[in-house]
Amino acid sequence: MTFIVSILKKFFVVITLVLFTFLNASAETLTNMVNQILDSHEDIINAKKELEEADRDITDAILAYAPDLSVKYESGRNDKYGAASDSSNSQLNFKTWDWTWKQKIMDSGATLNGIRNKQLESEKSELDFITARNDLLIEAADAYLGLIKAGEKLDASVAAEENTRATSGQEEIRVQVGSGLASDVLKAKRQLASAQKTVITDEKSFKSAVFTFEKLFKIDAVETSSLVKPRLSPEALALVPNSMDATVELALANNRDLMKSKMDVDIARNDLNVALAGFGPSVDGEIKYSDKKDASHTGGSHYEEQLKVTVEFPISGIYMELPSYLNDRSALDRAINDLAVKERDTVKKAKDAWIEYSNARTMLSYSENEATIAQELLTIAKKERAADQTDAAAVLSAEEALESSLKDLSDDSMSLLTSVYEILDVINLLEPSIIENTKIEGTFNASSS
Repeated sequence: MTFIVSILKKFFVVITLVLFTFLNASAETLTNMVNQILDSHEDIINAKKELEEADRDITDAILAYAPDLSVKYESGRNDKYGAASDSSNSQLNFKTWDWTWKQKIMDSGATLNGIRNKQLESEKSELDFITARNDLLIEAADAYLGLIKAGEKLDASVAAEENTRATSGQEEIRVQVGSGLASDVLKAKRQLASAQKTVITDEKSFKSAVFTFEKLFKIDAVETSSLVKPRLSPEALALVPNSMDATVELALANNRDLMKSKMDVDIARNDLNVALAGFGPSVDGEIKYSDKKDASHTGGSHYEEQLKVTVEFPISGIYMELPSYLNDRSALDRAINDLAVKERDTVKKAKDAWIEYSNARTMLSYSENEATIAQELLTIAKKERAADQTDAAAVLSAEEALESSLKDLSDDSMSLLTSVYEILDVINLLEPSIIENTKIEGTFNASSS
């Protein structure tokens, strides 16, 4: 008997694993949908291309110090007839080989600062790529969660309309003036009409959410039943700061927009150094080897070697480069001012993100409690109605309260997810791999305080 029980347990585990694998494969989870869109969306592709171009610009700038190598070959024939110095005619072939090596040695720091600027532009492009990715990630999450939320609201509205119809005993809502109907009947018709209007409104919102989902994810149709409610991952929750001050501190250290603004200051400072280099000397070197045969049309052959260093002082740069220098200095001042503004913006954005997250957690807690109470009140109202201790209006009121609380719970559940994404994005810690807990255990939006 024990052996049979052991076999049955193993069989049950295998079946459970197979079913879980099948369900995960067929379900359209938020992680799966985000991964699909991050691989194919035009904004991501363009951001990657810009990053590649920025990296090539660095190589192009560094090549300014690469030797300029060239080879030159000349070949021909020189014919002389009745020359004054020689009564005989001559026909001489000639050819020349020139090998040249030119090398930039120094230009008062202009090239070095230019290289550094290209490196900074590449770093900015990388931050722009992360911004494009995270913006798309949050947009995808909004579309995904928005469709689930709209579906839940519509389901709740339809259920509420059916319950209202059953509880009130009404089918037709039309009433003529002076019909003489009792007030209880009129109230029941009004509640049914309100429930039907809510269904129509929620149907409109649901269709709009479907259109948004299909447009963003580039699909022709979506089966809402295949969408899986995401749950916050422990990794994401562990990265959320514990206070507003900690959020501000992390944002000032890691926020991408602020980092880009700091890079803009460095770029402006390097541009100023490039302008200053216009007042300084430049040094270049050149090595040249020439192999000549009858190059002077005398029938002789020889070779030449040349090594030279050129030092150039731009005397006219004292006045010709001055306007550019003044503009670059002004640009540096503007970049510094923009950085100060960006720091204040970052502080505000971090505080707003923390408040949204903190409020979302609080509101979800209240919504869960409110939905529990509303469900309990509805149960009590139905029992009292069955015992003829209350009227149908009380039951309808309890059903409306439950419907409203369930919708609030859906809203607040989704808001907590998006608030976590937003706060992690502000401090530059949001990654696609941590947006969702894909493990089977846990409940929707399970969080650790």
